[in-house]
Amino acid sequence: MPDPTAAPTDLEIAALRARQARAHNPLEPGTGTPWEDRGSIGPVAAFLKTVGGMLTAPGTLLESMRRPETPGDARAFVIGCGVFWGIAWVVHDVVAYHLAHQKNHTGWSEFGAVDAEVFALHLVLGVVATWGLLNLITRLAYTLISAGEMKVKFPLVLLYNVYAYALAPSVLAIIPVAGPILAIVWIFALLVYGSHVRLMIKTGGAIVCNLFAVVGVLGLAFAAYYAITYLFTWLYAEPPPADAAKSVHR
Repeated sequence: MPDPTAAPTDLEIAALRARQARAHNPLEPGTGTPWEDRGSIGPVAAFLKTVGGMLTAPGTLLESMRRPETPGDARAFVIGCGVFWGIAWVVHDVVAYHLAHQKNHTGWSEFGAVDAEVFALHLVLGVVATWGLLNLITRLAYTLISAGEMKVKFPLVLLYNVYAYALAPSVLAIIPVAGPILAIVWIFALLVYGSHVRLMIKTGGAIVCNLFAVVGVLGLAFAAYYAITYLFTWLYAEPPPADAAKSVHR
């Protein structure tokens, strides 16, 4: 006599079916992320819902991508995240400017056009750098993963889409001082988690590949930025007044 409390042998779990399908075809479409449905719910609401989904249930959101084979939706989401990094840079500028003038007992009355241009430049650079660095990190990580950690064959565009949604913690970067560090740590955790859960890469391999990609690209980016800043300052620094130079020689 069959046990009435036993689960039916033909019971199928939708999530398990979807995961098994993606094991054979990583580009298997899902039900759609809120960002992919921004045409119906609005871009702001879609962006916030997508960010919330990645912060609370990243595995579910990554599995729901309806268009994992094209980068258009993900690229637009990256630009949105880049805006927050640009704003975070401006917030840092504002704090630094305030502290410098507070130390010199001067106020915002000295804020001029040059300062405004620097703030605007940093806002734009935040967006461009987010887009550019993500592309470099994705390509380097894909090269490392393809060298030995790729359990299921998938194209570069799928890794890019996963990494793009992993930028969701960028909204935390606007928090002064601790925000950018918290955002970077959380993004790295999502890169590893997304690689493991959505792309079925072993946890150890996901950590190593992403660590090399993120640290390598960010390290080169910071070195290049400070080198260019130093060179620009050296080339365009105002020479000391002639009277000051004469007093030094005396």
